[in-house]
Amino acid sequence: DILHPQLKEFGGPKPVVIPVGADQDPHIRLTRDLAARISTFALEPIEGGMRIRSRKGSEYLRKLSPKLEFEQKVYEEHIDVFGDRNEIEEAVRQIELELGGYAFIPPSSTYHRFITGLTGGKMSSSKPESYISLFDEPEVAKKKVMKAITGGRGSAEEQRRLGGEPEKCSVFELCTIHLLLDDRELEELRSECKGGNLLCGHCKKRAAELAGNFLKEFQEKVQEAEERLDEYRIVMS
Repeated sequence: DILHPQLKEFGGPKPVVIPVGADQDPHIRLTRDLAARISTFALEPIEGGMRIRSRKGSEYLRKLSPKLEFEQKVYEEHIDVFGDRNEIEEAVRQIELELGGYAFIPPSSTYHRFITGLTGGKMSSSKPESYISLFDEPEVAKKKVMKAITGGRGSAEEQRRLGGEPEKCSVFELCTIHLLLDDRELEELRSECKGGNLLCGHCKKRAAELAGNFLKEFQEKVQEAEERLDEYRIVMS
């Protein structure tokens, strides 16, 4: 599935970036290895160019060499090609396609983790109270935040004495990832919580207002965009 977009019927080789969770890293590494092994030619940088080997025998090197418009030295097991490395790679890729190969580009990846649900644990579509939808009414979103699980202590007195636990707090995580863009402001929030100077109720109210304001502004922009769809001949199905 990761290499699927690089098949001929979908436009051929192209850079692909796959967003995954950390637990999917072995899948990405396996796919990168497969992409390299399936390719006919293996390239490695050398001074001033690239060294090219064939995974299918020297016959393919003999087919490759005449088609490369670069200075080169031909050996029995490899070809040293001199010039811009990116241009050499692209030329070899196109020739491999002509020879019936795939010329896959190893996929890249970005790594993500799921934000904790407002009720603790994972978010779930079967539990609307565990997440905030972009199309929730702002007041509904505020109520969800006010009911969220926090890293607060059992009582206000205990919170002031021991401090809160922001690392266990779904509201603090919401602020970290979505609501507070200023790292200094976020660190101040963490410090006040851990120092016992901030109670959960006050923190929730602030986060609820930020979430509500964001949704209100976002939904207004969506409505404005929908009203202009005809200008761009976009059809909403």
